[in-house]
Amino acid sequence: MDRLIGADEAAQSEKRAARADQRDGLARDVTTIKLGDCLLGYKVVQRRMRGSRWNHFRGRVREIEKLIRHRHGDIVPEADDALIYVEVIASLAFVEFRQEFVDVVLGWSARWLPWAGKADIEDIIYERTKVRFSSLSADALGHALHLSYSERSALDIRTIGAFDVPKRKRTKLQNERRRQRDRARKEERRRAAGALPRADYLANALSQARPWEAFGISRRTWERRGKPMPEPETILDCGSISLAA
Repeated sequence: MDRLIGADEAAQSEKRAARADQRDGLARDVTTIKLGDCLLGYKVVQRRMRGSRWNHFRGRVREIEKLIRHRHGDIVPEADDALIYVEVIASLAFVEFRQEFVDVVLGWSARWLPWAGKADIEDIIYERTKVRFSSLSADALGHALHLSYSERSALDIRTIGAFDVPKRKRTKLQNERRRQRDRARKEERRRAAGALPRADYLANALSQARPWEAFGISRRTWERRGKPMPEPETILDCGSISLAA
């Protein structure tokens, strides 16, 4: 079975990727790795330049690669449904790069599916060029990758939907989590400022006021009767009596 690309083609693909990174506001720092006088290779560190904009295509590709690492490791194993990743990347790259998307798909497939034949990848690319394609929605990507909501949440994936939870429900769940975080954050600020929890505050207030004494009953009976509250002056009188006693 033929490999996808040779060394020369890989180098050309790397140069094209570097040019694309510059257009998208990314920079690459290249350092040489040597052992004595022997050059072992190069180390490339990619970073985002100041003032650059978020690139949706690259963000989605990174999340797809995160999903692959979580499911399979560094390489997608050979299986019947393994080429679905190539189909998704081809769909995204076709919208992003148009005529240049072929090199992007070949280079990406060589990294993540090195066992795949070049003819199989080219068949996927050819099928993609026959369709006038628009950008995939988040839910369509979620269905294609069979990404569950629990897996999506665990990996903190944000640009791809889930096949088992529609977007409207995901939005409700996200809003609820945001409200819970806001409540917890406000609660922490109140505790830091010295405020008592509401339960402790009410318990202390009842212990001091002792409203059941105004009715001449025990606290348990008062609670069983629905915690009725007497007139304020009655509570004050009972309090003064208790203090005098």
